[in-house]
Amino acid sequence: MGFFNLFSGKTPEVIERSGDDYFTKREYGLAKLEYEKALNKAEKQGREKAEFAGRLREKIDRSREALAVFHMHTAESLVQAGSHADAKALLTLALELTREEALKEEIRLKLKEVEDGLEAEKRRPDEDRHKSPQKAEAQPPEAEAFKPALAGVMEEEPDADEYFSVLCSALPEEFQKAYQGYGQRFKEGYIALNRGEFEPAVKKLSESLAENPGSLIPLELATALVNQGKTDHAQRLMEGFVRQYPMLLRGYQILCDIYWEGKNYDAALKLFRSCPDELAQTLPIQLLTGETLYQAGRYEEAREIFSSCETRFGENEILSRALAKTYEALGSIAKARSLYGKLISGCAACGARRDPFLKRRYAELSYEAGEKPSKLLELYFSLVREDPDNRSEYYQRIVGIYESLGNNKEAQRYRSMIKGLDKSTE
Repeated sequence: MGFFNLFSGKTPEVIERSGDDYFTKREYGLAKLEYEKALNKAEKQGREKAEFAGRLREKIDRSREALAVFHMHTAESLVQAGSHADAKALLTLALELTREEALKEEIRLKLKEVEDGLEAEKRRPDEDRHKSPQKAEAQPPEAEAFKPALAGVMEEEPDADEYFSVLCSALPEEFQKAYQGYGQRFKEGYIALNRGEFEPAVKKLSESLAENPGSLIPLELATALVNQGKTDHAQRLMEGFVRQYPMLLRGYQILCDIYWEGKNYDAALKLFRSCPDELAQTLPIQLLTGETLYQAGRYEEAREIFSSCETRFGENEILSRALAKTYEALGSIAKARSLYGKLISGCAACGARRDPFLKRRYAELSYEAGEKPSKLLELYFSLVREDPDNRSEYYQRIVGIYESLGNNKEAQRYRSMIKGLDKSTE
């Protein structure tokens, strides 16, 4: 949702890599949550394209199956430890997770054995069923070892505690501590918000705010309200919040984003002028000011802000991106192209995964600048490999370049590829 994601949010690709790390460590529940979060964020950004979304769905399915097998094996250990009720809960969850018929049948057989064991326990005399404290202490240690993993299973929402912990772990330490103290309604509302379930999120977060006045809850409630289209309510909420917490950057970020949604750029600029000077002179507020001017079409003023930031704070990727697009808007193609080129080179030098957007803008500006056809072909062919979701557009450029060279045979070849892609999406 707008520019402040550059400060407060990870990209879907970064979240996906986090899921990969969890899967490698066999932490399948956390991996599944990360992949779902990446897919949800990609969909919100309008990036639900075949290649990326399909890959994430495959990883979610793979995590579900691995988690189901893990729960089944854990349940076997719990049965040996005499914890039939806990084993039944885990097997039930495993059955909900898996989509493989063979595994479902295996889990059903184990469930039947566990249920038979529970029935046998019920038929025992009371004196046998209720063990003495001494005998309970002599139980195998596995029963105690698996209790933390089962805490969320017995709740109405499986993995709720785990999911909430994962979400909080991505927050600054002071936010983590506060969020974990707001109670069950906040937890349910925060989980709903991160799953894109905005109506229950608004309900639960509103109830939690009533229980916790003066808290940080408006930050999340306003986000849910905006996603419901209730921007007026969200705006009033955040205007009050900023007055209450004048030094909290995230309040300004969210309120600014609301102003941008309504194209109320003057209000956003007034907001930044009113914040404490200690905060007003920081890089994030200066960047938000520059972006507001950019969105308002005041490109020269935006350029001045971004250039001043570069002088004061040094070069960084966010600044370079902002300057590049501002130069582009001003028609300074050579300067914009140079910045995009530096960003691409920087990604290559540090080994980070290249952002296809940067290379795409560099290629388009190179095309406009009349770059050599051989160089342009190299750029667009690499984009076809690195950004397959947009390969039809890159093929269009490739066709145009071959036509300019008089190579009609190759131009026709790539026209045919475009037609094939168009048919596959019908």
